[in-house]
Amino acid sequence: MAENNNFVDRINTKRELTFKAPEDIYTLTPPFPREITLDINNRCNHKCYFCANPKIRKYDSLDLDLAFDLMKQAKDNGSTDLALQATGEPFMDKRLPEFIKEGKRLNYDYIYLNTNGALANPKNAKPVIDAGCDSIKFSINAHNRKDFKKVHGYDDFEKVIENLKWMYKYRNENNIKMGIYVSTVKNSKHDVVEEKIEKIINENCDRFDFREISNQGGSMMELKDSEKIEEGNILGSLKKDEIKLRCVYPFNRIVVNPHGFVVACTADFHKQLEIGDTTKNSLIDIWNNAEFKYLRNKHLNNKLEGIYCNKCVNNIDCETTNLLNAFKEQL
Repeated sequence: MAENNNFVDRINTKRELTFKAPEDIYTLTPPFPREITLDINNRCNHKCYFCANPKIRKYDSLDLDLAFDLMKQAKDNGSTDLALQATGEPFMDKRLPEFIKEGKRLNYDYIYLNTNGALANPKNAKPVIDAGCDSIKFSINAHNRKDFKKVHGYDDFEKVIENLKWMYKYRNENNIKMGIYVSTVKNSKHDVVEEKIEKIINENCDRFDFREISNQGGSMMELKDSEKIEEGNILGSLKKDEIKLRCVYPFNRIVVNPHGFVVACTADFHKQLEIGDTTKNSLIDIWNNAEFKYLRNKHLNNKLEGIYCNKCVNNIDCETTNLLNAFKEQL
């Protein structure tokens, strides 16, 4: 598997920061995050059985002018990385190259996105790559056409592989400094054969990861038994002896959903963890507001009963309330 410059090292560093965040961030007022995530669009062209996206009741897209303003605010407060993803498929948003161009104009060091790959064809992907995207990760969750359709809900396997091969070739032929990665989840819909899927993508990406299925921030509790999700497994890819009942997201990530609200998690499919409205307050004010401190205090003391995080961190199917409602009730 080929490695492209320092991008493999960069993604390793990002994973380390996600899974093993430094202890000094775990305070009520941590430093402003180095990464901002903009969920520019929550629509998706696939219906993966393990994903909560099909449950979304209202589809929306983040206002472009608002997004540009938030990107500048985050950069002014020290952010260096920009993620253009969360609950939807980035390539469903025709404005994607514009977000990347603006991020590069603002001198973001690293701009990345995840995709199912079905729409990452030359027509759609070339403007994204040429705009300066630093890495694209394909989520390919089967090694053949039949199983791909079972998992993703659509018969797009050959199209996705063709798009991956084209992207890898285009990048190399044009000497573009961009990482291309692939991940696949181990799941009950098919037997993942590592050798087979590695053979397919081996010469067409810089890094390949297997990941366990998670309960999608508590939105997919029905997977608890069928997928044998480990108790307390926040992100689904940590072994049991590595699990800590403390999520990093309220402490080192700032995420904006398509409705313009800062949320506490990239997997907040149902707007249960909205912290503040960016059309009314600045990012730095929201990052330091009483609602965020309330949530962080809950995590620091592992007292998550009644809020949505309890479903994810402790993998408990329980009654919860909207975070802002919970905050108001304790006043």
